[in-house]
This record gives sequence, C-alpha cells and structure tokens, in this order.
Amino acid sequence: MMRATETDHRYLDDMALLMCHSHPRSSQPCYSGTDDENEPAHMASLTGRTAGPHGSLIFGQGGLTGRAWLSDVPTIRHEPITAAASPIDELVVIHDRELERIRTTDSRLPPASNGEDEMRDRQALLHGAGGNTRLRDAHVAVVGAGGLGAPIVQTLAHLGVGEITVVDPDVVEESNRSRIVGARPADAGDPERTPDEDGVVPAAWAEAIDGCGTPKAEVLGRVVSDIDPSIYYHGIYEEVQAPGALEQVVAADVIVTGTDTATSRRFVSEAAQQYLRPLFNAGTDIDVDDDAGLRSIATSFQVSGANRACLDCLDAINEDRIDAEGEDEDNLEYGLDLVAGEQPSVITINQEPVQRLTFALHRFLTGLLADRHGFQTGTYSATSDRLVSDAEAAPDCQFCNGAFTATGDRGVPIAKTGLYRTTPSTVETGSVAELGLDAAVEKEPAKDKAEPEGDEPSKEHSLLARIKSTVARYIPQL
Repeated sequence: MMRATETDHRYLDDMALLMCHSHPRSSQPCYSGTDDENEPAHMASLTGRTAGPHGSLIFGQGGLTGRAWLSDVPTIRHEPITAAASPIDELVVIHDRELERIRTTDSRLPPASNGEDEMRDRQALLHGAGGNTRLRDAHVAVVGAGGLGAPIVQTLAHLGVGEITVVDPDVVEESNRSRIVGARPADAGDPERTPDEDGVVPAAWAEAIDGCGTPKAEVLGRVVSDIDPSIYYHGIYEEVQAPGALEQVVAADVIVTGTDTATSRRFVSEAAQQYLRPLFNAGTDIDVDDDAGLRSIATSFQVSGANRACLDCLDAINEDRIDAEGEDEDNLEYGLDLVAGEQPSVITINQEPVQRLTFALHRFLTGLLADRHGFQTGTYSATSDRLVSDAEAAPDCQFCNGAFTATGDRGVPIAKTGLYRTTPSTVETGSVAELGLDAAVEKEPAKDKAEPEGDEPSKEHSLLARIKSTVARYIPQL
C-alpha cells in the first residue's frame, strides 16, 4: 500500500481496507484469541498510513462476522479489544439485479420480521415471505413528490417498503392536483400567498403563511400513513441539493428520482456514484406546438449509480436544460429535452415510466427474476411505439469512471455551496421563530436596478456556473 505522503492523488489515498479470512469448520464464526492478538497491530499499522476506517470479516459455513476499527493508532493499541473495534451488524451487497442484506452472526440489530403480513399475503405468493421481509427492511429515498414521485411513493407503500424518505421543496397548486396522489382541494395554495422568489423554498414556509398550500412531501406522508401506518416516513421540505438534504438521501438503500429539474438530477446522480447507491430515474416529455399540435410523447426510465453509468452518460440529463434552469427554472417542467414554457403533464403518460420503474425496483429489492433478464431501461416513444436503449458509460467520464466513484465521505462534497435561503419579501408572515428564520413583513416591490456601468461583471451567476466552479475545485486536472 502506498503511503499518503507519497502521492497527491486524493482519490487514491486514505482508502479503507477490509481484511477477510475464513473459519471453514465453524458454523457460527467468531474471532479467535489469535485474531484478537494479531489484528490490533495490523490495524494500527494501516491507520498509521491511511485514515481508514479499516475492518475485517470472518466467513464460516453458517454465516459471517466482522468488526470495524474506527479509532486512531493509540486507541487501537489499547485493551480490551472491544473498546477499539465496533461490531459490523449488517452488510448490504449490491448485485447487478438485486440488493441483498446479510446480517452478521452477532448482529445487534433487532430480529428481522418473518414476512408474515396479512395485508400482503397475495404478493408473498409471488416473491415469498422472504421478499416481504426484504421490502420491510428496505429504505428508499424519492426525490420529487409531483406527478412522477407521488405514484411511485404510493406504490412503495402498498408494497410494504419499511422506510421512505421524500424530498420536495414545493407546495401543492391547483394546477397539479390532477397528478399528485392524495392531494385534496384544501391542499392547493393561493398563488397570491405562495412565495415565488429565487432562493425561497415554499414548503419551508407553508406553516407560517396562511393559504400557502400544503407541502407536497406532507401530502405523500399522509398517503403513506393511510396505506400503512407502520411505515417510517420522513418528508424533507427542501431542495435536494441543499445542505443536509442530500446527506439524508444517500443514507437510503436505493434512490429514486422523479424530480422536475435536470439540475437536481445531476446532483443526485453525482451522489449516487460517490456513495455507490443504486439510482432509479424516471422522466417524461410531451412536445406540443401551437400550430402543429402534438409532436411527440416520450418517457424514460434508467438505472444508474453503483457501478452503472451516470445519468449524464445515459443521456438522461440535458446540458442546455441545466443552463436554462440556472436562468429561470420556473420556465421549465420536468422532461427529457429542453422545452421552454409550460408543458403538458398528464397522469396517464406519467404512469408509463412509473410502472416500469416500480416493477424494476420491486424486483431489485426482493430478488424476483434476478436470474432471468435485466431491466428494460431507455426512452420509450409513445408516438412511434419504440424503445431506444440507453447509452453506455463513457470511458473518460469523471462521474462514473473517475474521481467520484466510491469515494464516499472523502469525495467531492455533496452539499454544494451557492444555494441561498431568504425570507419571502412580499408576503406577510408574522412570527416564524420555530423555523429558525426572521419574520418578514409586507413591503413594496424593489425598483428596477440601474444597469452596471462599464464592463463590471454582474453579481448574478447561473446555477450551472456555480456547479461547474464548485466541482472544478475538486476534480483533478488530467
């Protein structure tokens, strides 16, 4: 192993090492006295070279056990052994077509459920009681609670996914109630009372502003609770790229994107590569023209992350679209291509990629048909009834074949800078101390500012420029 001082390549330094050996005659493997005597010295030597954390696994006939050494060199040399090492409770193995959880023989986690669930007896006839258990143990994060995210979350709740996290910064509007599962008339906000400013997250102000509308993530929490109150649901009323939000997303076993901006898709795609998280992505695009009428209907479904091509390589992200969103993301609806202005959005068309995605996710979490065929991913044209397969990962891609892959917490920071939070400037709110924000009061709209004289650069920068400048500081120049 190369010492950290011998190279400046931060993506190859400080990697973790997991030492493995077997106790072939043991049905319930455990650490022997020899292991306890020799392993601390090995770990102390490794920690002196690289930061770790490091660990070890022991395989036996009936299972495995393991421990991680999270401390520094002096602590590792201390006795007893258990004071320095932390038991490994569970390993998550990400196969190409399924996700498998393996608990160690001495796991401290509560006993897994036996899969008995009267509500889901009929689906157990398909994937077995073990499939129900795997669903109950799974944690899925869904980015976007609109026309795509809402039916996805509803399906996950019916399947019995044990933990669901939903991220969305918006509130319900009357115009999108036709596509958001569970949205009631009373959930739609008054446009005059809903903040519509750059840097203001409406969902975070919903409780402080009368008539602002119900956060979309809150509506889906209600839907999940109505289906199965035992499911742990966590709604995040923020943009996924905000500090703190993306960190919670990558804590899930699987990430799903049904968001309405390409910018957020790229942030999540980067994080999926960085933390080896499977990423299931869905999108729709309806192209209409005032004169020519309907031109095309297209839907997309991709599986990315965790040793798969990133969304950029899969052509699921449009660079022009990200640039346009940096100027004014409200002018665009979610989709595959760059289309200015309002686009049609219809629940029946949304259901096509949702069905493909949720069935593939069902298979991935339960192992159903894992030994048969892969997932049918790509872009489907409803107007020509043709499925175009996804592209492959580019050999020189920095996201999925370069500096991002499997770097974890040592990689490029996933909480990007340059995202500002302010109080709504034109809406009277009263006291909102519980939100940790200053109270805002009604005030006159700001007058147009004079154009800067000379060649002085504008202080306004597009979101794309901020992304590029942030990422450029961390990606090595090749």
